[in-house]
Amino acid sequence: MADSRPHDGRPGNLWPLVGRAAALRTVLSAATQADVGGVVIVGPPGVGRTRLAKEAVARLAAAGHPTAWATGTRAAGAIPLGPLLHLALPHDAAGPVTAHIFGQIVERFTVPTGKRPVFVVDDTHLLDDVSAALVYQLAVHTRTFVLLTVRQGHTAPDVMTALWKEGVARRVELRPLSDSEVDTLLERGLGGPLDAVTRYTFRRLSAGNPLVLRELAQSALEGSALLRRDGLWHLSGELRITGRLGDLIEAQMQVDDPAVLAVLEVLACKEPLGQPVLEELTGHSAVVRAERQGLVVVEPSGARHQARLTIPAYGEVIRARMPRARANEIWARLAESLAASPRRRADDAFELVMWRRTAGLNSSGQELLAAAERAAERLELEVAERLATASGAADGGVDANLTLAEVLALQGRFADAADVLPDPGECDNEERADRRAIVREKIEYWQHEAAPAQGNQTGERAAEAVRAWTMLIEGHVAGSLAIGTALLTRPGPRLPAEATARAATAVVLAAGLMGDIRLVERASATGLEVASPWTEAQVGAARCVALALAGALTTAAKDVDIAYREAVETRLAAPMVGMWAIVRGFVAKAQGRVKPAQQALREAVVLLGEHDPLRLPAVYLAELAGAYAMAGDTIQADAWLCRMDACPPPRGALFDAWIERDRAWVAAAALDLSSAAGHALGAAKTAGKAGVPMIEALALFDAARFGAAKEVCDRLHQLSRNTAAPATAAFATMATALATDDAHLLAEAAERLHRLGHLLPAAEAAATAHRLHAGARRRTAAKAALVLARELLTECDGARTPLTDLTGTLDLSLTPRELQVAKLTAAGLPGRAVADRLGLSLRTVNNHLGRVYAKLGVSGRDALAQLLGQPDALGQPSREEPHSQELLQNEA
Repeated sequence: MADSRPHDGRPGNLWPLVGRAAALRTVLSAATQADVGGVVIVGPPGVGRTRLAKEAVARLAAAGHPTAWATGTRAAGAIPLGPLLHLALPHDAAGPVTAHIFGQIVERFTVPTGKRPVFVVDDTHLLDDVSAALVYQLAVHTRTFVLLTVRQGHTAPDVMTALWKEGVARRVELRPLSDSEVDTLLERGLGGPLDAVTRYTFRRLSAGNPLVLRELAQSALEGSALLRRDGLWHLSGELRITGRLGDLIEAQMQVDDPAVLAVLEVLACKEPLGQPVLEELTGHSAVVRAERQGLVVVEPSGARHQARLTIPAYGEVIRARMPRARANEIWARLAESLAASPRRRADDAFELVMWRRTAGLNSSGQELLAAAERAAERLELEVAERLATASGAADGGVDANLTLAEVLALQGRFADAADVLPDPGECDNEERADRRAIVREKIEYWQHEAAPAQGNQTGERAAEAVRAWTMLIEGHVAGSLAIGTALLTRPGPRLPAEATARAATAVVLAAGLMGDIRLVERASATGLEVASPWTEAQVGAARCVALALAGALTTAAKDVDIAYREAVETRLAAPMVGMWAIVRGFVAKAQGRVKPAQQALREAVVLLGEHDPLRLPAVYLAELAGAYAMAGDTIQADAWLCRMDACPPPRGALFDAWIERDRAWVAAAALDLSSAAGHALGAAKTAGKAGVPMIEALALFDAARFGAAKEVCDRLHQLSRNTAAPATAAFATMATALATDDAHLLAEAAERLHRLGHLLPAAEAAATAHRLHAGARRRTAAKAALVLARELLTECDGARTPLTDLTGTLDLSLTPRELQVAKLTAAGLPGRAVADRLGLSLRTVNNHLGRVYAKLGVSGRDALAQLLGQPDALGQPSREEPHSQELLQNEA
């Protein structure tokens, strides 16, 4: 949702100085050394030479140094001492004016006592020779510290170059910011984090140039393209080029050569572009001059060389200000060149059609159809819809309608897809029949329609692949596994790519739910043979989820991070990145890494937006509530759970148990452990009825962690014997240890869970072992458990659960139940409320509380609260998001 609060972090004249700490230290240190005459800051335009000089002179002035500032310009440079005239007193006498002013300025800086004077000259390369000679005189023959900035690639007066060549001054070269520095600058300048797609877009367009970055952000804010949604800055829609941004970029480029401008215009329409094609359109010498001016980079790409703009934002400005006739000419010539080429790349057919359409030229129905299919593979669904519609109008035939129906189904518009789906009689070959059957099966499921009278006879195997997936959603895991496995292993004609991906995805997830990691890997390998960006992502994401479900969290976390980064860096569509963000958040939450889980899941909420054909927002909103609950933040957890409750429930029974687990965690965050255990046991019962052993095991394990260990031990041990997943055995071990207060067994469980990547449960086991060892005065064992618990909790980024408490020292000897009573009492709950929360009698609560007071050596609630720390989880907002109640507002 858009943030309605006014934002006071918009880019102003100065953003924070980021990535220049070392350069700033060099300048400040040099100013204190009498044998160093100054510093020359060199860098390309916009890299922050002036910004660094301003920061340095401000600090030196604050330290008591007299300072003066001059700026070189072309106009002032035409007059001897023109840039420095403001430093001299008015001169009325006749005679050699230049010599008089020269001497007057030198005298001004010849100060025998006090702090060393500092003289800054910005854009020194624009100084006239007399001014340059004066600066040299000050640096060499006076105490003055000169701080000079020079634009890289421009020839400075020879005396300026002599300063650093002769060692009088030090040379500091500024380079573009790194990706991490760009991220830091954006977050500090805007006052909050950005989603990954927006972050990468700013990185790419700015190429690490701080000035361009700031102006891009300013333009996006002014054009309402950059909005804050659910705590993240999100770039939606087209980036509008404001007059300020355009003027700044044009001044930075300083293009006076029409031939060089022609090179930039072509690259603004298409980059990177093969060097031979660029030179064919603009000429070799023009490309060389553009490269020499630092505006274009030519670099190897395989056996070829490609050209691109040094800063891609230049292309945005050039394209926005280019005359339409000129743009049409370039697009037409690019299309003509591509049409005459072999067109071996996957995107060639798509680019040819798009370039022609941009130039106002026509393409055939078949060309439009090929482009639509490629756009659909790239998940550029709005473009694919337009191209498929145009193909149909250009006599693309039944294939155009099939493609359009597929694209509409991918958008979740199943009624529209049904309207354009061809009749069975029109699908007169096996490929068309299979494609029609796949779309028809989706429509029937999501529209709750019965199968039509004609059935799907000619595409039954393809339809079965979709059915395997929908059966999985409905919770018929065994049936889905059987159908999917049969389709992938049955001899006969190969399934269509999407059908193969659907069947493989169903088998992969079903195998994960059953705890069969080997089958997960076999089925995913089969599905990944289908070479399509969307289907590869679909199978790959399913594999990571399945590995996490089966307990192989270390492998899942590593692989999902790689896939997520690739999706961002290869500029896949936002919904694709959003899908990977969901998986990334799910895996991080399963590990107990709460901050990465929160970040990834919030990002998924923003990036998926309205594009969610599987209609699963309730699932990842529930996961987000659970991630905040694991951090002990009930304000955020409740807010996200309310958002989840306001969503339509997900289709099918598979997700019911999962959402119930998250409800359990929200209750646990409020220390309502009786309710939490009840929700977890209910989730386990639902999963058991659906025949999903891994979700049942996870839910039972949650119940054990919420105080119901004795009730779930036997069933967990039974599940560990019935599944191949090693995680279930570790769950059973920890549940037994919790039920019996066995500190040694808890330490063993902590080690096993840690090896499997279950960081938070391992931390809980170690923390509980520490408390039990400490209570038995086993100090060595208690200390070892404490070290492991602290190490694991560090990896969990501040997770706070009922079992992670490490308050106190080795003398803290509370049992898990005593700790629960102590924390609720310290939070201010009366004895009766504590008894109700924990499902105990008031007498039992009072007995536990008496032992707590005796063990801790305190008396009364106030002393207990001071010792344990009043938990903010019961009513105070998290520091990260003080406006969390806005999560309940409608989207703007």
